[in-house]
Amino acid sequence: MLKLSDFWRNRVEEMAAIDLGSNSFHMIVARLDKGELTVLDRIKEPVRLGFGLSEDGALDELSQRRALECLGRFGQRISHLPASAVRAVGTRTLRKATNAEAFLSKAELALGHRIDVISGAEEARLIYQGVAQGLDDELDRRLVVDIGGGSTEVIVGEQFQPLQLESLGMGCVAITRDFFADGSLSKKAVKKATTFCLQKIEPVRDEFLSVGWQRAIGCSGSIKAISKVAETQTGSPIITRALLDELCDQAGQAKSIEEFKPDGLGSDRQPVFVGGLIVLRAVFEGLGLDSMEASPWALREGLLYDLIGRLDQEDVRSRGVTHLAQRFHADANQAERVAATAERFLSDNLAALPLSDLHPWTNYLRWASQLAEVGLDISHNQFHKHSAYIVQHCDLAGFSHEEQQRLTFLIQHHRKKPDADALAQLSEEDRPILPALLVMFRLAVVLHRARTGSRSDGIGLRIDGDALNLIATADWWEEHSLTQADLEQEAQYLSKLGYQLNLSVQSSDGS
Repeated sequence: MLKLSDFWRNRVEEMAAIDLGSNSFHMIVARLDKGELTVLDRIKEPVRLGFGLSEDGALDELSQRRALECLGRFGQRISHLPASAVRAVGTRTLRKATNAEAFLSKAELALGHRIDVISGAEEARLIYQGVAQGLDDELDRRLVVDIGGGSTEVIVGEQFQPLQLESLGMGCVAITRDFFADGSLSKKAVKKATTFCLQKIEPVRDEFLSVGWQRAIGCSGSIKAISKVAETQTGSPIITRALLDELCDQAGQAKSIEEFKPDGLGSDRQPVFVGGLIVLRAVFEGLGLDSMEASPWALREGLLYDLIGRLDQEDVRSRGVTHLAQRFHADANQAERVAATAERFLSDNLAALPLSDLHPWTNYLRWASQLAEVGLDISHNQFHKHSAYIVQHCDLAGFSHEEQQRLTFLIQHHRKKPDADALAQLSEEDRPILPALLVMFRLAVVLHRARTGSRSDGIGLRIDGDALNLIATADWWEEHSLTQADLEQEAQYLSKLGYQLNLSVQSSDGS
């Protein structure tokens, strides 16, 4: 469970979480007051972003316009909040869209805040956290299912820890669009869509069944809509397999989506209801479920608690990095030596860098130090490239795609000849700072090449534009002749990136 420190228990903070889903955009605004989270506002708009994906994978102009108009309204509501109090994420459709980068530039301008596109695994983790925070039991192992517009997240966990999670490429918008695009319904089409969903579940079925659970919980729009239909028709909000079978039979007998109107179904959910119904029916069959309850909490609430954790120095990203480093037997002592030196270099050169907030970039240096050597478990030869591959392609809890790419960049280029073209390909946001961070990281690695004690005591770095001045006393240089030779080699590497590394002797007056 998230443990709020005294820092949070003694202050009031307003924050917002935004979910740019494939079907709807959601925003929740809440206040954390002395350890209690109170929801102030919930806003939902059925943007149907997933319907805007064309055959070539690009978002069409109409869906972009709907999304930007919605985000503009969201932005007005939270315009008073600082960036640190807002977390906005994109999910399946923005992971798939070929023009997502161009759209996100406009979307962030409309919202007034950064938007992170998260992986399916990260989406599942956040969903589980949101649902778990709203439960009163602490002992049951639970299955959590979230049917979104473009994907379905399936998670098994205990308390606040997910044990098994998957993001499956089936959702209420995607199934409706791919199997019922013209709005017509038939038994054959319903069966074909169900078979497709069962095929998505089949590869992960045994893994989930082997973990097991005592309680099944569903969340988000489709499942809440089905629960409301269940309550209207049976008097209980519990979703049963018998109810799903009956509703799917009714859908197969209807002639169109417009005609399929089960009692208890709201008009806003009707256009994508059949898609969500078929997905849930397949989940019940594939995982052998008999019943499921619906939770009002989901991804948005998970984002809020994750945001609190980041601000409270209980960042799940740091835990994920530590676990990955341990998994690949990285040397924790060496990582600590390198990180301490790189962080000192950054702190000493704040005035020379365009930084508004030191903390996020310090994190990158520490994380990169922890993961730089995970590739050694594969081979010492070119191990930095193996490390970068592992970091780029693994599921790192809490990281957005862009954050993971930054970390990969630092690790991939932290030794040997760097790739100048990689610097040219950095985003406009990263270009002013990430190369400087790479330089500090590289120099810290060189200084600790011997892996014994601290070889950086007594040496300082001063950055002046493209000039890098490493300064130490004459005695220090004399005592560390091998390190000096390594630094002279590093000077040649850094020249490829446009930097001039100077090895300077500190004068008697300390200048």
